Order: sequence, then structure tokens, then C-alpha cells
Amino acid sequence: MSKRPMDILTLAAATGSTGGLGKITTEPASGVLIVRFDCAPNTYAVHWIVQCNKAHAVQTYVAQSNVLGATITGADATAIDDGDNFVLNGLTFTAESTEGDASAAARKFWTGANNAAAVTNLAALITHATYGVPGISATVAAVDATDVVTIKAETATVLQFGQGTSAADEVAWSNTTLASLIKDTTAVTGVTANNTTAGTLYRQVVYGCPYAYLAVTNSDGAAAATIIVKATAEPWV
Repeated sequence: MSKRPMDILTLAAATGSTGGLGKITTEPASGVLIVRFDCAPNTYAVHWIVQCNKAHAVQTYVAQSNVLGATITGADATAIDDGDNFVLNGLTFTAESTEGDASAAARKFWTGANNAAAVTNLAALITHATYGVPGISATVAAVDATDVVTIKAETATVLQFGQGTSAADEVAWSNTTLASLIKDTTAVTGVTANNTTAGTLYRQVVYGCPYAYLAVTNSDGAAAATIIVKATAEPWV
């Protein structure tokens, strides 16, 4: 008796991600993209499909909880500069020093009097029902007490940041995911570009572990990479 194939989910792609929850741009030279797959209780293995137009490396991980998260810090001593922008999951967010010109539809957040105000407004914009990033939460501990936005991928399957025109000492990104991941087997390195095919299959046995993760490193030291990551579950039989 044949088994019904499981759905193949597109977890990270420039367009066409499942539910719009894995939208990304190109991955910078030497950058690392971490993608999450939520395993059903009866998942024995995950079949990852990775397509990349540059040389790359692949590493799998597991975790007992959803640890896909990051922080954005208003790190400079003065307010984030007017016009500074960055890209989060393929969407561009821009700082605006004039309150009346700040517009959710344009993804512009008001910088306010200081970085604490700026990040509070930024968190509200990132979680905007229409113009925010689908599938993530963004919180600030307390108004005027912190310059840090804490981001968690709730149903989003990836978090990807691009510095844009902002300076790293003004808008500082830190991916907090890796510290909580358990490395699973040895990385596959030296993979050549495979974008002339539909990708390369990697089978990761998870033995019912609830969350599987895959990191794709762009091994090209000079050029950005276009990456597509898909996955499907192999159930226990």
C-alpha cells in the first residue's frame, strides 16, 4: 500500500513562500540563513530541499522549542538617523524624524526624542497587522527603559536582516537563535551552485523532536546568494 506524500513547504524564498511566512531577500556574501521546520508529533525525519546559486554549506540542528529569534538595538548615543533603513524578512523599514511623515503604509517609523522611543515605534510597526512582518512578534521591555526590540519568529519560518543604509552602530542586529540549537551531524561543505536543478535533498532524522533547523551558509566571499529552502516531513511507519 502506498503512502500519501506529505506537503512540501517553501520555508524561505524571495517569492512564493508558504503563507508568505518565509519571505527573504538574497543572502549576503559569507552570510548564514537559519530556517525552522515545525515537526508534527509523528515526524521521523525531515527532508530538506536546498537550492542556491552560489557555493554553499548546509548544517542541520534540532531544538525542543521554537528558538528562532533576534534583537534589534538602537545602539548609537543619539537617535537613529532620519532616513536610515534596514530590511527584515524582505521588507524595508525606514526611520522618520518628522512625526507627521511617519507612515505605516510606507513602513516609516517615527524616531521620537531618543532611541527608546524609536524602537518602541519600530516594534509597533514590525507587528502592524497590514504592513508588518507576517508571523513574528516584536516587543520592547518598557518605554524609555530600553533601546532593544526583541523579535521572535512565531509562525514565520525564517528571520533575515539586511543592514540597508543604516549603520551597524545605530541599528544593531543580533540573531539569538544559534546559541539554543543542538548541532545534528556534520556540516555538508563545499556544495557547488545547484540552481540549474530544483535543489539538493538532505534527510535529517529527528526521532520525533518537535523542531528541526537548517542553516545555509553562502560560501561566496564576494557575491550575494539567492536561496530557496523547502521541507517535508517523513512520518513514522
